[in-house]
Amino acid sequence: MVKGLYTAYTGMVNEQKRMDIETNNLANVNSTGFKEERSVSQSFRDLLALKIKDYSDAPWTARRLGLMNPGVKLAGTYTNFEQGALRQTGQTYDLALNNGLPDVDDDSVNDNMSAGGNAFFATSFASDDPDGGGQLIKYTRDGNFTLTLDGYLVTSEGNNVLDVNNNPIQLDPTMDATINQDGTIVQNFNVVSTIQVARFDNPQFLQRYQDNAFIIGEGGAQVISTTAAEANATVNQGYLESSNISVVDEMVNIISIQRNYETNSKVMQAEDDTIDIAVNQLGRIQ
Repeated sequence: MVKGLYTAYTGMVNEQKRMDIETNNLANVNSTGFKEERSVSQSFRDLLALKIKDYSDAPWTARRLGLMNPGVKLAGTYTNFEQGALRQTGQTYDLALNNGLPDVDDDSVNDNMSAGGNAFFATSFASDDPDGGGQLIKYTRDGNFTLTLDGYLVTSEGNNVLDVNNNPIQLDPTMDATINQDGTIVQNFNVVSTIQVARFDNPQFLQRYQDNAFIIGEGGAQVISTTAAEANATVNQGYLESSNISVVDEMVNIISIQRNYETNSKVMQAEDDTIDIAVNQLGRIQ
């Protein structure tokens, strides 16, 4: 294949994948606790440098450039775990985790988006994985919880919210509840449970599960603490965490991707014109 065509093709495929990621971010701008996904592209130059130094498949063998295809590819994606702004709802079981933002009573709370969000609520859900015993744990920043008729604290999907011992939290549905910033739940002046706030050594190894939840995959992420105090976080009753998506940034990225796609399309058209001239004019027998 003509290398110019392949180079333009890889560029168009790369931009299409980036567009999928950006549009998914934009679609979740109003999803509670959603964390932005970002992508990293890898150029031919970077791949070539790695390939030249890679002796794993053919040690001490000279490598021919002709066997490699120039272009670009999506190297991978990662999650931006920055803290989202807190939005007051006043609902008893709406909870938001705060990792380093100013106090919720501070007027600047909605302006600070720079702190990290390395702490999660733990919820259980049914799984088809036979090795998981039918139940796995999802980790989420979405604190839009409700109380069932029999007193279980559940997510909007009906999954149980877990305490620090990985047990479902059950309260007395006939009594009022106060949830303190350390995650303790108080009913009738007694602490009846403590909400788990899981902190990870490296959240980038978490595997995204659906849009605003994560599970421990094969990357090796480990829970290093289960309380709000150990996670350096606070649990804020009557608040929800907004997504950390910036609509303006996403729109700028989408425009940039569209222009890159158009540029690669023009390169492909130019290559096609060159081939046309070579075949139909230069190669024509008079």
